[in-house]
Amino acid sequence: MKLPVLLALLCTLCCSSAMAQPGKLCSGDAGLRKLEAYWSSTLFLGLLDKHGDWTAAMQAADSQHIALSIKNGQIKQNLAWHEGDESKYCLRLQGDKVWLLDEKGKGKGPELGPYQRLGTLDQREADLYLARLIQGCFISAEKEQWCFQKGRLSINGQPVNARLELDLSELDLYGTPLHVQGRKLPFWYLVKRSDGWAVFEDDYASKENRKPVNPETSKPWRVLRPQ
Repeated sequence: MKLPVLLALLCTLCCSSAMAQPGKLCSGDAGLRKLEAYWSSTLFLGLLDKHGDWTAAMQAADSQHIALSIKNGQIKQNLAWHEGDESKYCLRLQGDKVWLLDEKGKGKGPELGPYQRLGTLDQREADLYLARLIQGCFISAEKEQWCFQKGRLSINGQPVNARLELDLSELDLYGTPLHVQGRKLPFWYLVKRSDGWAVFEDDYASKENRKPVNPETSKPWRVLRPQ
């Protein structure tokens, strides 16, 4: 084979190989603008679908590494939604998923992921997760209509200032906790049952004189059945 032909062939192979390599972006790179969103571990989303319960899914995963947010050129881990993340990261891109690399992509630790896009930054992250756990309308024994649509709750057609509590560090570990504004007991815990949902009122786990709730034996505050 003549030298010019050989060189052309080698160039073609090298270029094809380079094009096939997944891309990498790091904190501060302009290319991150196209990735700005909330991202969630594919494994964790599978656990949410499997358990139908926020606490159970969080306990079954490494909650420090299940979600990312990409905003203003920065990549942040959720760290169980309990503390801020000031580290610098890189991402490996492949298809519609990303993998998290250690600081500056130096290869000092294992890749984390894959992560998939959960939703846009103009949405509430808590709403995006709650929408994966419960959707539709339910009727309570008190004839109230509870409707969950896109992670938002309304009762009898009136919006309720309630959101999924992502951070479980100060809560008792059961069910799916909603933080509700303007109530003496600030949490409604949703516990999935075969015929609907049980709702328990509860407080922070460390609250003095708190009456512990056992979702197996305690009487629910509300029982919701599909409409």
